[in-house]
Amino acid sequence: MIEVQRLVLFREVAHRGSFARAAQALQMTPSAVSQQMAALERAAGLRLFERSTRGVTLTPAGQILARTADTVHGELHRAHRTLAQLRDQGPPTVTVATFPSAGAFLLAPALAALAARRDTHVDTTVIESEPTQALAALGDGRADIALVYHFNTRHPPPSWKDAAARCTYHPLLHDDLRLVVSADHRLASRRAARLEDVADEPWIHGWDLLGDAVDALTSAHGLTPKVVCRSSDFRFMQALVAAGVGIALIPFLAVEDRNDTRALPVTPTAKRRIGVYTAPGTPPTPPVRALLEALQERAEALHPD
Repeated sequence: MIEVQRLVLFREVAHRGSFARAAQALQMTPSAVSQQMAALERAAGLRLFERSTRGVTLTPAGQILARTADTVHGELHRAHRTLAQLRDQGPPTVTVATFPSAGAFLLAPALAALAARRDTHVDTTVIESEPTQALAALGDGRADIALVYHFNTRHPPPSWKDAAARCTYHPLLHDDLRLVVSADHRLASRRAARLEDVADEPWIHGWDLLGDAVDALTSAHGLTPKVVCRSSDFRFMQALVAAGVGIALIPFLAVEDRNDTRALPVTPTAKRRIGVYTAPGTPPTPPVRALLEALQERAEALHPD
C-alpha cells in the first residue's frame, strides 16, 4: 500500500527534480527524503527514479505515479478548502483562475447574472493567471475552474496534455485577431487589411500565447516585424497604438471601443479559442455547475454561433 504522505513527498521530488531541493522546500533533510522515496519504490515494486549527480529524473513508472500524485494532491487541497468552509459555517466558495480579458468580458458579467438570481448564491474568489498557471492552480486544488485560451487548433495544445488530462474541458467561444491602428493611420478608413500592409511598421507585441501565435503567423508568411514593445496588457497595447507608437494584433473581444484607434479584420489571422477546465474527480458541485452555466450563457450572448 502506498502511503499518501509519501505520495505527496514524491510529487515534490518529481516537480523539483532533486531530493535536496524537495527536502529544502519541505524543511526536511535530504537523507530523510531519500529514505522515504526508497520506501515508496519498495511499496510500488518498481524503480521510480533515475538517479545522477545532477538530480533525479522519472522512469516511465515514475511518470505514471507523478500524474496520480498530482491528482491526489489537488483533491487533498480541495478537501481542506471544503472542510474549512464547513468549519467556518460559510457558504461554499468557488475559486476561479482566469486570464484578465476573460475576467472582464466573461467572468464578471456571469457573476453579475448569478448575483441577480434569487435562487442561486455563489461566493467567488478569483486568481488572475495565464492559462498554464490557471491549469496548475486547478491541478493542485487551488482553483475549481480555470478559464483558458489557446490559438488556432480546435483542441487544447499538446503542451497542456499532462495538466489537462485529468480535467474536463468545456469550450465556450472563439474570436480572431484584429489589426489595431491609430485613428489617423493610413489604413484607418479601410474595412479590412492584410498583414503585408504593415510589414514595415513598428509592432507592439504580446507575450505568452499571443506572442507565440503572432510570431508563428508572421513567420509563416515571411514577415519579420520590428517589435518596439511587448506587453501582456491589451489596454496598454491599444493605448500605445493610439499614441502612434506602432500597430498591434489584439484578440477582437479584448479590443476596447476607443475613438483614437481602429480595429480592422486582417488576413491572414489567428483564431483564439476560449474555454473552461473543471476539476478532476467528482462531478462539479452545484455552485461550480451554476457558474459554469452562467459562463456558457454569457459566451452564447457574445458569440451566438
